[in-house]
Amino acid sequence: MFRVRILLKVLAAIAITANLALPAAAQNTGGVFGPGVTEGDRTAQYRVTIDPDGANNEAAIAQRIHYQQAINGDWRWRVVAQARKTSESDVDFDFIQTELAWQISPDGQDYQTGLRFDATLRDDDRAHQLGVNWINQWKLAQGWQARALTLTSVQVGNDARDGIFAQTRFNLSKKLESGASLGVEMFNFYGYTGDIPDFEDQRHSAGPFISTKLTDDVSIFAGALFGITDASPDNELRFWISRGF
Repeated sequence: MFRVRILLKVLAAIAITANLALPAAAQNTGGVFGPGVTEGDRTAQYRVTIDPDGANNEAAIAQRIHYQQAINGDWRWRVVAQARKTSESDVDFDFIQTELAWQISPDGQDYQTGLRFDATLRDDDRAHQLGVNWINQWKLAQGWQARALTLTSVQVGNDARDGIFAQTRFNLSKKLESGASLGVEMFNFYGYTGDIPDFEDQRHSAGPFISTKLTDDVSIFAGALFGITDASPDNELRFWISRGF
């Protein structure tokens, strides 16, 4: 019953907010992902992020889907597609991204590490992007777990920015006896090296989340992020649903 109540509350919040006008915005659909690769994994996922106070004080939304599949116990590929609201369409193509994850450390260790390599394609003559991400995870006592990520990317193509875009992500979570996990996460977008903006002009946000399985194959994630700096959205509502095959 606890899981059902949480799901109903999240779906209700999304349904109410999604009826508002949705201008273009860059909502955070990213996650604090771990380095682990499970052999035989095949998973599809849908994500939606809503900023109730987007540009011009109108709600803004971003949606993405992805499909991932393990190559073996160490490597996994994923394809991501994201849509955004523009002046021409409520659901317009934002980007498509291919990812290759590599679990470096052996299974079963309390500390695990890995790398992920990304290639992102955008339309409207926007610059494309190549990224390398370092992933770390610690299994702590009494069901606690911590993750820390360093993400770097460079732009290529038309109007590409100089330098490396840097960001970090963190989370801390605890698995409950019910099987659900409760935690907090933090996202830090610093900007491009060589021209790092002042702290208040960077995007930093943090907030709570809950994740749980509804069935053996279906799981959900719900959370909220709250802005720490002036450049960050005041709050963002986040919901994911995943299906394994």
